[in-house]
Amino acid sequence: MKKTITVLFLLTGVLLGGCSQKFQRGVKDFQSKWVGLERKVTVYSVSGEPVRTYEGRIDIEQTEYGNKIKFAHDGNMVLIFNMGVIVEELK
Repeated sequence: MKKTITVLFLLTGVLLGGCSQKFQRGVKDFQSKWVGLERKVTVYSVSGEPVRTYEGRIDIEQTEYGNKIKFAHDGNMVLIFNMGVIVEELK
C-alpha cells in the first residue's frame, strides 16, 4: 500500500512537470516519512572516533532542540543524546 501511494505521488509530480529543488525535497520528505530511506547512521564520540554504525531503511525523527536523534532500526527504537551523528543517504 505504501509503495502504491509513493508511486502515485511521484507520477503526479512528474506529470505536472515539477522538477524543482523544492519539489524534489518534498518527494524525499514524503518517502522518508512514509517508507523510510536507505541510510547509514554513524555515531561519533567526543574525541571523533566512530562508536557505532547503523545501516538500513531508517526513518529519522527530528527534534526541536537538536541534541537528540531518534530512529527505528531492525524493529528497535534507537535514541542518541548529545553525540556527534552523521546521517548519509545510500543509493
